Amino acid sequence: MIITFATQKGGSGKTTLAIAFSNFLVLEKKKKVHVYDYDFQKSFYSKFLEDKDLVDIPKLYDVDVVEEEELKLERIYDMKESEEIFIFDLAGTLDQRYDDILRYSDCLVIPFEYSDVSAKSTLVFINFTSIVEITTEMFFIKSRYDKGYNYLNEVGMNEAINENINAHIIDCPVYKRNCLQTINTRELSKNQKYAVKPTFEELIRKINNSSEIKVKI
Repeated sequence: MIITFATQKGGSGKTTLAIAFSNFLVLEKKKKVHVYDYDFQKSFYSKFLEDKDLVDIPKLYDVDVVEEEELKLERIYDMKESEEIFIFDLAGTLDQRYDDILRYSDCLVIPFEYSDVSAKSTLVFINFTSIVEITTEMFFIKSRYDKGYNYLNEVGMNEAINENINAHIIDCPVYKRNCLQTINTRELSKNQKYAVKPTFEELIRKINNSSEIKVKI
């Protein structure tokens, strides 16, 4: 199974949530996970290397940097059919080199915010997937959500996302939490798990309920 974290704009918490979700799958769901960092900034991979200093905590999974010549369609198909879960972390940009992984992933996870900049870039991403005819199931996570703030564009943004037949908004947001700023690739603290568990449980439930996704979590 391939789950790809993607967005058109950096800074939306994509890599943080990709790390948290990978940790959650291993620690809470007892799944075997392998991560591929496909972001030119290599934030996930760099964090993984940094966390090697945490010698008292065993690693949960391996993280590799994608070498494009190795990412052939046959390899992608093998990942899709596997019971293991392959997490891809893409760059916050639109690039033709990502077409295959966007098209053939089992699902895309798109963190976004309701700020004007994030909202516009998220709509650009949706339009891009339509133009290049990507029909992969997309799950949108409200990231760094402030429940005390009145987001003026929230209703309109939700309507725009829901116009796409393959798009699903996760109702439970990931709220602003300082604890997520210190996440590592080897554990989920009690506070970090509290911050993400309701969102990830809903995400997993919606993935498993999708008739378009053959391999379940």
